[in-house]
Amino acid sequence: MRIFPGIDAATQLRLRKRKRAIEREVLGKDSHTTIQCCAPRTTLNVHAYGLGDVMMARQMAAAFGAYLREYGDPEAGIVSLSAGGFMPLSDIEAGETTVFWWYSFGPMDDTPERFLDDVLESCADVEFDLLLCGSERIQEEARQAGYDTLYFPIGVYGYEPLGVERSGMGYAGSKNHKNDEKVAMLMGPYADREDFEWVDHFTTIDELNLWYNTRLVTFGLTKEGQRRWGVVNSRVFESLASGTPLIIPEHPTIDDVLGFEYPYQVSNAEETADFVDEILSDPDGTLETFRTYTERVREDHGYVRRLQTLFDAIA
Repeated sequence: MRIFPGIDAATQLRLRKRKRAIEREVLGKDSHTTIQCCAPRTTLNVHAYGLGDVMMARQMAAAFGAYLREYGDPEAGIVSLSAGGFMPLSDIEAGETTVFWWYSFGPMDDTPERFLDDVLESCADVEFDLLLCGSERIQEEARQAGYDTLYFPIGVYGYEPLGVERSGMGYAGSKNHKNDEKVAMLMGPYADREDFEWVDHFTTIDELNLWYNTRLVTFGLTKEGQRRWGVVNSRVFESLASGTPLIIPEHPTIDDVLGFEYPYQVSNAEETADFVDEILSDPDGTLETFRTYTERVREDHGYVRRLQTLFDAIA
C-alpha cells in the first residue's frame, strides 16, 4: 500500500484545484464517466476519461456480469477503479478499495517518466491500495516507487467475428494527437480511397465490433510513450478479437504481451504496401490466419480473466 507523508490542508487544496483545472482544460467538464457494476457483496465502480478509455470501461462492465455467472460474487466490497492517463478520481468514500489502472500517460505521452510524480503522487488525498500496470516497465517503475502492483495489460470483451461480408480499409480512433509521420507511413497511400473510412464516433461495443467486421484491412497507431513503455493498446485487442486484419508500426513488446508472434508490423510505407497487397490478393487465406489470432486473444486476454486476476489480488 502506498503511504503519502503528511501534507498540510492548504497544499492539498492547491493540488485539488490543479487537478480540476487540468481536467477542465484537457478533458472538458463532461468527459468523465463512471460505470457502476453491482453484486450483493461487491460493487465495482469504473471511472474513465475519453472515448477510448470509456469504451474499455464498458467492456469491463459487461465482463463483470459474465464473471458473476462463471465465478459468483467475489465478495470484494466496494472497489473504485480509475483507468487511463489522466488524474484519477479523488472523491473516494471510506472503506473503498482504491485501484488505479496505469496503461496510458494522457497528455504527458511525450514525458512518460514524469507521470508517476506529476500525476499520481499529486493526488495527495488518494491512498492507492493497488496499481494495475499495463506493461512490465510500468510495473517496475511503480514497484520502485513503493506501490503494490499487479501486471494487468489491456484486454477485450464483446468483440467477435460476425461472419458478415468484409471489404475496404479503415482506422478506428480519435483524429487528435496523432503522429503525422506514422499516419503517412500507414495510411498515406490509402486515405483518399473511396473504400477507406476513418471513424471516431462509435460509443458502444456493438457498433464498433460491427464496423470492424465490415473491414478487410485496418490500421493501428500507438502513442510513442505507450510504445516505448511496452503498452499494447485496446485497438489491437479489439480488432484481433473481431477477426479483423490489422497493420501496425513496429511494437517492441507486442509478441510478449499477446503470447504469440504477430507479423503484421511495419517500419516504412513500402512494408505497409506489401502487407496491404498480400491481404487484398488473398483475403480468404488472411482471414483464416487471423482466426488463430482471434481465438488466442479472446481466450487469453478477455476481461473476465482480467477481473478474476483483479479480485484474486484484492481478496
